[in-house]
Amino acid sequence: MKILHTSDWHIGLQSWTGSKPIDRLEELRASLFYLVKVAEEERVDLVLIVGDVLHSRVSPRIDALDLLSEVISRFSSIAPTFLLFGNHDWQGLSCWKNFQLKNVHIVERPKKIELNEAVLFFLPYTDYQKLLGSAKDPIAAMREFLDSYVIEFRNQIEPSKTNILVAHAMVEGCFESERENAIQYELKRNSFPSGFDYVALGHVHNQLLLLQSPVAWYCGSPIALDFGEEKDVKGALLVEISNRTQVRSIRTPHMPLKTFEYNDYSLSNLNELESQLNDFSGYARVIFKCLPSNEVRRHLLEKYPNVVKVEFEAVWQDQKIEVPEQKKSLIEMYRDYIKQKYPEHERQMIEIVQELLKEVEQTETSQD
Repeated sequence: MKILHTSDWHIGLQSWTGSKPIDRLEELRASLFYLVKVAEEERVDLVLIVGDVLHSRVSPRIDALDLLSEVISRFSSIAPTFLLFGNHDWQGLSCWKNFQLKNVHIVERPKKIELNEAVLFFLPYTDYQKLLGSAKDPIAAMREFLDSYVIEFRNQIEPSKTNILVAHAMVEGCFESERENAIQYELKRNSFPSGFDYVALGHVHNQLLLLQSPVAWYCGSPIALDFGEEKDVKGALLVEISNRTQVRSIRTPHMPLKTFEYNDYSLSNLNELESQLNDFSGYARVIFKCLPSNEVRRHLLEKYPNVVKVEFEAVWQDQKIEVPEQKKSLIEMYRDYIKQKYPEHERQMIEIVQELLKEVEQTETSQD
């Protein structure tokens, strides 16, 4: 059995709305149709889409729904396609079941589905807020609810078939993306018995091997959604199950993200930064560890289309202030400042200030 495991598409996402909004729809379209091509070439037997196909769970964009339906249609023409609900997914997707689409299965609640050669156990995201009025501790109640289903699934494993658990959930010890909404409860790693041939997980945006027995993977998202993911592996997983389970990483085309950090925006640093930005083809975030400058921010955002965020992180720390033994002159204090901020222009700037001070002194003398 050959399976394409994918999740966390977040169709409809617009990134960096607070600084330079970028619509990621076309980038995501290219990545998803790359996966369709892989599914065709590999002749997969199943397509598992493990949650968060949409970014907005309240009012998804029409063009996002159009892309989703187009991709699902293409996948379902290749193999049975199962779409599991994640914490971002719009509840209106459940109405797709009314269309009786061939090879398309929408799963919004825990259930078991039997195929000829496989048994699939589904554990979608379930909103703990639904228990706010009926439980003293909704988080504990939701954890108990999920654990009960895992135990029930464990008891229904069929050794003569391929058994696959599909879950959109956080597992203890994993880290969420900074773009991701927090899931308030975690499954324990020992929740998954070795009777499962494969555990297909969604929610974490980086490809991650969670367990060896049973083999459990997060497949990651097809594109990097924010700068906390710039070093993540992006794509999907191709899973082959026979005598043993083999997993192959599929890397999807996407725009790289990179953070450029500098202590300040001195002329030498800006020249170096602009040289690097000219050679970088992805989305860039620039961080200066000093006091903010709206002029520098505006210059970089307007001049470079690929710069989407400019941040300033002035470090305020308790530092010992050294009191000089002798009082310094104005020009000495200015020289100390220039040495720290613009050392490459120290001589020229000192000469200019000295000339200005000399002119001031001469003016005051003539007035006296």
